[in-house]
Amino acid sequence: MQTSIDDFLNNKYRPVLFRDIVKLRTNYATHDLYPYPAKFIPNVVRYFIEAYTKPGETLFDPFAGSGTVAIEAEITGRNYILWDLNPIIEILVKAETWKDEISEKIFEIDFNYNKSFIPKWKNLGYWYPKEFLEQLSKLWAYYHDHPNPLVAIPLFKITKYFSYAELEFPKLYKSKFAIERVNGLLNSNWKEIMRDMYWKEVERVIRKVKEFQSLCKCVSSGKVYGGVDVLSESPPNVDAVITSPPYLQAQEYIRTFKIELYWLGYDDNKIRELSKKEIPYNKPPNVEIRSKTFKEYLEKIEEFGNKKLVDIYITYFRSLAYFFGKVNARTLGIFVGPVKVRRLRVPIDEILKEHLESLGWKHEVTFIDKIVSRRIKEVNKNPATKLEDERTPTEHLLIMRKN
Repeated sequence: MQTSIDDFLNNKYRPVLFRDIVKLRTNYATHDLYPYPAKFIPNVVRYFIEAYTKPGETLFDPFAGSGTVAIEAEITGRNYILWDLNPIIEILVKAETWKDEISEKIFEIDFNYNKSFIPKWKNLGYWYPKEFLEQLSKLWAYYHDHPNPLVAIPLFKITKYFSYAELEFPKLYKSKFAIERVNGLLNSNWKEIMRDMYWKEVERVIRKVKEFQSLCKCVSSGKVYGGVDVLSESPPNVDAVITSPPYLQAQEYIRTFKIELYWLGYDDNKIRELSKKEIPYNKPPNVEIRSKTFKEYLEKIEEFGNKKLVDIYITYFRSLAYFFGKVNARTLGIFVGPVKVRRLRVPIDEILKEHLESLGWKHEVTFIDKIVSRRIKEVNKNPATKLEDERTPTEHLLIMRKN
């Protein structure tokens, strides 16, 4: 029997492919201006904006990541407020939404600057040979004396490439492939390579910013705040919230961006402080999670006999339950996938749905989007659990409305 249109529209769980519904390149304009793991694809954000908001209304993304919502809001004429624990969000969004004139002139940087900026990082020598460190310290000294968010993007690129950090995985670690890369550079005309890489990246940034500017014909205003702990702040009163919160057993985004943050001037103590606030490694209030599914999966996770996993599971949902319980909006969109804990795939969106319903929200629909492309390099075994690595097959856009 064929499903009728009415039956489909009444279906609360709808399989979709947002890349087909919203025909956008995932890296168009200034999306992907700088690599960010587990990115919010613009297709999802654009769909939410057009389906659930009107021009001039205000969006809020409390887990803003790389700033996808800001770019889409600027292009579609919505206002926005962005929060993220990672301070780098402020630089990324300023660069991504640059509206002033842009040319190679504003990227000029002195490779022979007479000052040095040395990050307050006790492990600095572990990550850089002294030759590269001497040159990079001059460039970053020039940046700190002449701060410009656009210049930070190509600087981030060469600063990571000329380190011992592995480039193919998000978390910071020193790999044999990175050591081989650095040794190869040391035995070459590396200063010329560094300069060429910087200017090649400048060309890419200019091209992407110009594409953004050609599409940005609307009037929008935005506020972006980095270093925000969502548990200690009161959410603003907005029209709609669209966000992709950290996943259970998240990527540890502060660790991912340690190199960039140290060169921006953050020290060991500040980065350690930020890391402690990351969900689910933080300390949320002891709130009740009003979800039958949460309790069912808690029992299953307890059967693994691993207290750390149980603590992470409880902390994660307490954090999100506490925060989303404070949200002031007409519409709430949460984009998250059913990630695995050991052999168990946890339905994060369903647990959040049940909890939000107990607080007076109405479940409108859950869109089930198939993941067709990934940034993070695939591996046979998860390096943390040593178990066979199985990627999350879908991500779900949960739509809740105020009764």
